[in-house]
Amino acid sequence: MFRCEPLQHFLDHGYSQFQIEGREDGFEAFMTTYGGGRWMLAWNQEVDDREAVLDDATQRNMIRKASGVQGLRDEDIELITTGKWDIGGLIADKFSSGRVFLAGDAAHALPPNRGGYGANTGIADAHNIAWKLASVLRGESSPVLLDTYDVERRPVADVRHDQIFAREDCKRYVVDKEWPGKNVAIMDDVAMEFGYFYNSKAIVGGPDGSVPVKRPDEWNGQPGTRAPHVALEGDHVSTLDCFGTSWVVISKEKRWSQFVAEACKAINVKITFVHVGGDVTEKNEGDFNRLYGVDDTGSSLVRPDGFIAWRAPSWPVEAQRELMQAFGQVTFSLQHTDGL
Repeated sequence: MFRCEPLQHFLDHGYSQFQIEGREDGFEAFMTTYGGGRWMLAWNQEVDDREAVLDDATQRNMIRKASGVQGLRDEDIELITTGKWDIGGLIADKFSSGRVFLAGDAAHALPPNRGGYGANTGIADAHNIAWKLASVLRGESSPVLLDTYDVERRPVADVRHDQIFAREDCKRYVVDKEWPGKNVAIMDDVAMEFGYFYNSKAIVGGPDGSVPVKRPDEWNGQPGTRAPHVALEGDHVSTLDCFGTSWVVISKEKRWSQFVAEACKAINVKITFVHVGGDVTEKNEGDFNRLYGVDDTGSSLVRPDGFIAWRAPSWPVEAQRELMQAFGQVTFSLQHTDGL
């Protein structure tokens, strides 16, 4: 990390991040601003050279080489700190044990990549465990709900680990040339970020796992996947605005509202009913049915983290019983009994 006043002209012209590659001399680096006049420069160093001492002169020359700014004097470059790290990927064997839960880098150490998989995976870990802990601590759910954290999140980390090292950015650094992960099919970044799925006891009817991810619009509201975005009229601009604070049943059929109210009392868990066509209006007629995989009488149960836990594509023969059983299973409600 360093400061260099002459680089301000990049910021003045709207440039703050640089990927340096494709040069004749083979030099590759990444340079970005950290605010407050600070810049960070990272470049690759061969394994055989990693014990070499990076003196001040070498570092300043690297900054000159990466920035391309001619005439930089030593006094123009203030070196703040220097560090080295090895590119590697580690994933914990378990993300939970008793009352201890691992998230972020404690659960999976993934190298930087252009998809942002490391940070985004860690944020999603916290998103997954937070609502589950809250539900258990409020006395709504059995602690068994917490067992689904490892089951849901570790497979996501595994897929992202393999995807990082299958891409050219990191593939060349894999020491084990026989590692089978180098040959996995490269998945679309949008699918990797928004199209992974969960398959646990907190999901009814999840994907079979034949494919690790899909683009969000290809899931069609499958339980275990992220609830799709549907553009809405008025104050709510998306169906996603309806989720995040409680369990939600969303449907065009208003009869579900009575069953939702009864379920709230029976299992002591807050569940909100969103009536499409009443509470909210889709901007393009038919989008809700198509993206959620339901007809005008069907419904989807969405978890507080925005993932679909259960779905009725159409009105069930025993709608109330099916909804109640699904609620009891996916919420792990302490009040739930099979007789409901």
